[in-house]
Amino acid sequence: MKRILLVEDNDAIRENTTELLELANYVVVPACDGRQGLVMAQREKPDLIICDIMMPEIDGFHLLQLLRRDSFFEKTPFIFFTASAEKTEIKKGLEAGANDYIVKPFDADELVQLIVKYLGE
Repeated sequence: MKRILLVEDNDAIRENTTELLELANYVVVPACDGRQGLVMAQREKPDLIICDIMMPEIDGFHLLQLLRRDSFFEKTPFIFFTASAEKTEIKKGLEAGANDYIVKPFDADELVQLIVKYLGE
């Protein structure tokens, strides 16, 4: 089964999204902020990363930058998970090396289809 790292500082969103992805037969590694996300990524080596942008300490942009420096994560699909539908934020994320983004609140099928797009399942 494919492993997904979910980095989200909102407990309810993290828990609900974890449950949704587990029902879709993914193994989910949850992280409550960017710092924990970095540790979990290095330890768990996920197949795909879903990451909030606005988080304390290490935000999503900085986490993406740190992970892309590691050759293992150069090609790991990285999807921003954001409440901001601002075109400038989305453009900044894609230019920083993210593969895609999904805007919260999101449709469950839309999220799973986006994951399938990158993991081919």
